[in-house]
Amino acid sequence: MAVCVTAFTISGSAQRAAHDRVQEGSANRSITVQRMIDRPDSKLLGAAAVAQFAAIPGVSSVQPSTQVSFGYKSAQIPGVLLYATMVRPSLLPPVTRSVRTKLFPLRTGEVVLPSSSQGMNLSQLLGQSITVSTTLRTSRNSGTGTTAKVRVVGLFDPSWQIDGPDAAYAADTTVVDWAAALEGVSPQQFPSTIGYSQVTILATSADDVPAVLHTVQQDGYGATTLQQEMTALPGVLDLIRVVGQVLIVVLGLIALVGALVVSGALSRQRVREIGILKAVGFRSRVVLTMLVLEMAIVAAAGAIVGTVLGTGGAAVAVAALRGQSNLTAFLPSSTPLPSAAVLGGLILLTLGITVAGAWLPARRAAGLAPSSAMNEW
Repeated sequence: MAVCVTAFTISGSAQRAAHDRVQEGSANRSITVQRMIDRPDSKLLGAAAVAQFAAIPGVSSVQPSTQVSFGYKSAQIPGVLLYATMVRPSLLPPVTRSVRTKLFPLRTGEVVLPSSSQGMNLSQLLGQSITVSTTLRTSRNSGTGTTAKVRVVGLFDPSWQIDGPDAAYAADTTVVDWAAALEGVSPQQFPSTIGYSQVTILATSADDVPAVLHTVQQDGYGATTLQQEMTALPGVLDLIRVVGQVLIVVLGLIALVGALVVSGALSRQRVREIGILKAVGFRSRVVLTMLVLEMAIVAAAGAIVGTVLGTGGAAVAVAALRGQSNLTAFLPSSTPLPSAAVLGGLILLTLGITVAGAWLPARRAAGLAPSSAMNEW
């Protein structure tokens, strides 16, 4: 019982973590729609497209994004060129330091910079209000430099390059204002005339991704998904889950067969006592009930002790496994506890097998005549 509880608790936690973090994680539910600039027939990723995507069945959210360059230099930083990027809630950068606990969503005029970029250490800018350079379009083929004041509210790991090696994250309104100025339109006109560089569609579940992707592509947009690049992932996760369940079932059967054998042996060892009870007038049915009830009580006590030992074993095992960084993400952060369904099932199964194992030898012993029972002893 203790070994089964330990195994079920650890495997159950790992399966839930794998399902939530991988199978149903935002990355595996996302569909990326790119603006194909080099194709004259490509459709605009504007406000109308965002509303169209949001109305597709199976879509939980639509997250548009675009980028615009800005520069910064000071006495300590000779010059760095970054790209202000709209934040997508499904792909938040790994923040290493920030001025407040809940950093996102960003407020207008706030930016999150990589801690270093182009060989420059930007961590010293945290918490400061800085003046950056952007571009204002003045005619068809020309523009002029302009400045904007922003506050650095966070730093993220520069190895995070999902949006490019020199990406920085800013509030949506800030990015749209700078991008509209670069294109020579107002911020209100930008979503409907220029549009976003890409849109991330988040499906309600991983199973909804194929249907949503088909609908988006049928509407003439270029879209891809992580599932297309990792087509074997769902099958691998299912295989791991099935193999884990089979191994645990085998482990449970071994433990429960042991309980059956032990309970049967104990019943056979009580033959003399049974003979004495029959001799003083106890009926066979009463003797059988006493023997089976006794084994049921012993089994229940063993199941309870095994549950306690198994929970402790799971806690010790999880603490030991946390030392391996590649397993930490799939282990519970708190003390692992078996689910009520698993615990109840194990206890009932233990009681059932133990009683079944004791029933036949107890019935045979209870049916013996007093003289025969005494002789067998």
